[in-house]
Amino acid sequence: MKNRIRRLPALIVSALQTVRLQKWTATAVGAAFLSALAVIIASTQLASISLRANPSHYGAGGVAEKDFVVDRDFSYVDERATQLKRDTRERLVPPVFALNESVGADALARYDRFAETLSRLTGQGASAERILLRIQLDYPGSVPDAELRLLLGYRPMARPLEGARALLEELLARGIVDLTTHREEALAAGAIELWRPRDGQVQKDEVAFDAVLTRENTALHARGRAEEIAREDQEKRLVALLAASFAVENAWYNPENTLVQRSRARAEVEPVTEKLAKGQVLVHRGDIVTEAAAQKIRALSEYAKTVDLNGVGGSALFLLAVFAIGLYLIATPGAASPIRRGQVLLILGMGLAHVVLSAVSIRLLPLREWVPPSVIVPTSSLSMLVAILVSTPVGISFTLVVSLVMLLLTGMNVNAFLFAFLSGIAGTAVVLGAEKRIDLVRAGLILALIDAAILCVQGLLANHEPARFPVAIGWGIANGFLCGTLTLGFLPIFELLLNAPTRFKLMELSDLNSPIFKRMLSQAPGTYTHSISVANLAETACEAIGANALLARVSAYYHDIGKVDQADYFIENQKAYNRHDEMKPSLSVAVIKSHVRIGIEKARELKLPQAMIDIIAQHHGRGLITYFYHRAMNEGENPRVSRDDYSYPGVRPRTREAAVLMLADAVEAATRTMKRHTESRLERDVQDIIMDKFTTGELGDSGLTLRDLESIRRSFVHILEGYFHTRIEYPKLRRGKQVAQ
Repeated sequence: MKNRIRRLPALIVSALQTVRLQKWTATAVGAAFLSALAVIIASTQLASISLRANPSHYGAGGVAEKDFVVDRDFSYVDERATQLKRDTRERLVPPVFALNESVGADALARYDRFAETLSRLTGQGASAERILLRIQLDYPGSVPDAELRLLLGYRPMARPLEGARALLEELLARGIVDLTTHREEALAAGAIELWRPRDGQVQKDEVAFDAVLTRENTALHARGRAEEIAREDQEKRLVALLAASFAVENAWYNPENTLVQRSRARAEVEPVTEKLAKGQVLVHRGDIVTEAAAQKIRALSEYAKTVDLNGVGGSALFLLAVFAIGLYLIATPGAASPIRRGQVLLILGMGLAHVVLSAVSIRLLPLREWVPPSVIVPTSSLSMLVAILVSTPVGISFTLVVSLVMLLLTGMNVNAFLFAFLSGIAGTAVVLGAEKRIDLVRAGLILALIDAAILCVQGLLANHEPARFPVAIGWGIANGFLCGTLTLGFLPIFELLLNAPTRFKLMELSDLNSPIFKRMLSQAPGTYTHSISVANLAETACEAIGANALLARVSAYYHDIGKVDQADYFIENQKAYNRHDEMKPSLSVAVIKSHVRIGIEKARELKLPQAMIDIIAQHHGRGLITYFYHRAMNEGENPRVSRDDYSYPGVRPRTREAAVLMLADAVEAATRTMKRHTESRLERDVQDIIMDKFTTGELGDSGLTLRDLESIRRSFVHILEGYFHTRIEYPKLRRGKQVAQ
């Protein structure tokens, strides 16, 4: 698989070579791509008539002048809901508060000085009044006098001082937040985000609003923690009081980081999208337009004026991939003969017509949401025409490509793709064996049943309610019958425009009662008989190798029409007199070679398909006209006899059918000169002729394999044995009649 992926560029180049990508072909393919892309963009991106309606006709509170119906599936951004969602998300972002360690350190240092002063004065034996005055002087208002007197009377005084310091350090480390101006924001968010420095980094903690420590609730929290730290009630009271007295706010609102957090949160909010389904009626004519309906109409009208660049880019890349797939399928080994200019234009034209028809039909014709949109597009008809006019493999490839494009037109509707693809494949299958135009009517009826079956299977897989199946069957029958009718009607037109060798055209050309064959029978009976025999050999051999047997047989009928006007110069039409006995070998070989050129001219006058004209031009290749070459050598007319002068100046066979016809022509002519037609002799001579063509390079461009050559040899021998089988001698009866064996 990896190797095939790596080879994809080379395969695409091979595909371009397969379709003979000249300048005009590149222009045609590029124009088809751009045209298809333009149609897809217009269908999927541009506004429809209903969306271009004046939104003022549907103002809130007014009366709708007409129905507003959504003509295709839409997803649009509800700006109002999106803005509300972003605002809400922003309010839920906790405000950021930054803790300042230096403030906490200063508060601890102040407490330490307080404790040191108190301990020093107490140790010096100072009176309580002096101590109170000193503390009030250095730390005014920090500790009430009553509480300070209680502390001075507590023994040992160091215990509440140490406990208070530990509690104060804990409170400051936790962070005492200033919520004066941002309390409402924190309350709405339900939390704050506290940033504190830790080992050179910032630690971010989200603190629930109820757990935020502020100047107002510090005393209460300190009393709670003192219950756990101190032992006696008096000590607990002193610890809580001292810690709360020296506690200060050390965390403040950080507007810059809060703005960054909220901007990031807004950006992470996905836009609110509203989905409206095709066929949905937003407001009926005569109804009062609600605010919700008016908002949707305004939004859709605005949305219709914009182009989704992502959608355009994605469509372009998807379509490019589809074109690459089509080229890859054409370049796959084993594909049919090279596609001609007219066929390339036919494929591109039909593909573009399918895109346009699909875009128009899907947008304008109303369908129920459960019916695949592709049911109203005659995909099968185009697939049948391509299969008949080009080949079945190309028809299948065409079906796949146009079905993939259907995904773009239907918003990646898988059911639409599957119906188009399966119906198109069924169309190429039902015309596979058609030989008469009336067979196309039968093919249309069969296709109608197949399409109905496809829709029923899709309905079963989707668990549709029973009431939908009759409708689905009706759509399927209508699609199949329409496709058959369109194929029958358009096929003669395209046959005439392309002069394509379809089975129907070939069957008409195989009529041996046509004027050209009547003239051949009367003027060149040997050539006529030879052509019939070659046709039988070529048809059988092509059937054996899977080539176009009908094309080979009909081409064999016409391959020697260039001999009719000079029939006496060819041995199969001569009786007792050979005109070449009195001619120089160089002149004789010129007459012999001319029958190919004359045959091409007559084929063009008869307006034969180009494929048949090519076979006529290639059925001798560049083979040596052995008899006259050896005669020139033996007679010594020119001591420097050139093989090129005695070889056909044509083109070596480029298709399997042309190569088979070359071999059949040579084998039929050679076996007529044999005196004894034994089985071993036939096998040996047929083998020698085939190998001679092979070794001289005449078959190098035909695509025939050694296995094909072996199958051709066996089929030739089988047919020739039937031609030359021996019969018993009929005894003569009295009445002069012979007994039939």
